[in-house]
Amino acid sequence: MLLIVLDSVRAKNCSTYGYQRETTPFLTDFAEETATLYEQARAPSIHSIASHASIFSGYHVEEHQVTEHTSYLNPSANIFHKLSQEHGYSTGMFSPNVVITEASNLGECFDTKVGPKRTKFRIFDEGLSPMDIEGEVDARRFLREALAHDKPIRSILNGLYSNLTPHGGSHDPSSEFGEVYVDEFFDWLSNRGSPWAACLNLMDAHSPYAPEPRYNKWANQEHVELYEDVQNASKIESFSDEFWEKLGSLEPLYDGCIRQADAVVANLVDRLKDMGEYENTLLVITSDHGEAFGEKSRLSEARLRGHSWGIGEVQTHVPLLVKRPHQENSETVKDIATLTQFAQVVKKTLSDDSSVASFVPDEDQVIASTYRIKPPGDELPLSESDREPYFGPWRAVYRDDEMGVVKYATRRDNTGTFRIRDTGSLEEIEDTDAATVVEEVFQHLRDGVQTVGEADERELTEDVENKLADLGYLR
Repeated sequence: MLLIVLDSVRAKNCSTYGYQRETTPFLTDFAEETATLYEQARAPSIHSIASHASIFSGYHVEEHQVTEHTSYLNPSANIFHKLSQEHGYSTGMFSPNVVITEASNLGECFDTKVGPKRTKFRIFDEGLSPMDIEGEVDARRFLREALAHDKPIRSILNGLYSNLTPHGGSHDPSSEFGEVYVDEFFDWLSNRGSPWAACLNLMDAHSPYAPEPRYNKWANQEHVELYEDVQNASKIESFSDEFWEKLGSLEPLYDGCIRQADAVVANLVDRLKDMGEYENTLLVITSDHGEAFGEKSRLSEARLRGHSWGIGEVQTHVPLLVKRPHQENSETVKDIATLTQFAQVVKKTLSDDSSVASFVPDEDQVIASTYRIKPPGDELPLSESDREPYFGPWRAVYRDDEMGVVKYATRRDNTGTFRIRDTGSLEEIEDTDAATVVEEVFQHLRDGVQTVGEADERELTEDVENKLADLGYLR
């Protein structure tokens, strides 16, 4: 069993889902040959920790409450733990994503775990790092502080190594290219007996949006400079009109990253076939959440950025392609589907009932939610009165109807009902039931909640905190 998570890839920018740039040629061929393509799949949440907890456990975010980077999911609820302990599977996780490999306990359920390649945020422990300085740190200020430090040369080298150089810090695209983790996976697989189960979370499409030249088909140096402007903007500047315009201009870089991720998966599948491991493997290719580039929220005055807040379609609508063991024909599923079904699909596959294993839930509705941002929102560089549009919880309930998918969404007291006919199409419809629908569904979840996780405030090492900040998470 193999779960491939293309971190931060949204369906809207996949050519498999009708996007104008050919970003996913392999996924398109895969869908046309022997896979099941889900046209309307939704992530359980908009950020890695909550979505992975739902994928691994089969519980909704409101049920498991695993919403912080330091959160804890009971191992007994993790499907990979069950595969290992109850069914004798060898299990492995391979990812540069610090959220699932180091900050939380999600990776601890795997027999083998390969995490980020960069283990340090600084070269010299005794030198100063930009993360040691409170407040906004530009190059000039850091240089002054470094020269005044007991180890000035080592401090300056630390600065060059981390945030003061493009793509510095913990997530380095050159050393953490998806192929690196594919190689790690196959090294592990070559020493395994059957059965096995693995999760690969690949960060090729995650910021800093740095595709290799052979995949960078739509961006130029101007886009690279725009990204550096966005990355180096102060917190206050990052809510300006100029910032939003620059952020919205980064999609050509992002598209190259998706093309790169697609190529990584193509190579992985070819190698599975060469090893004779393809036909009898349950293969799931998806994303844990999408990505926003300044789109306006339909529920408040907020604009959406990355996967920090909101419940927008660019954040929840994700690609989902599935090949069951020995599947011979391609299929397309138009019904609303959810990644929260992954654990159930695995269980049905174990019982040799994979032909009916589906990511379409029996209750014919799909749920997505996030608590971000939680009041008082001190991580936002805005006045208290300006922060409110960003506060959660953001919640959505999706249901099929004869004209497509209907989305009922709420954010605190804001509500909206929308019809989704295809990828990227969102039409607001006159409906006053959104608040009632969402509240009834989520109240039912709260009434039946089981203690499988908690938003534990475990202490993180400085190294892990810096890696999270380097990935763009607000501190």
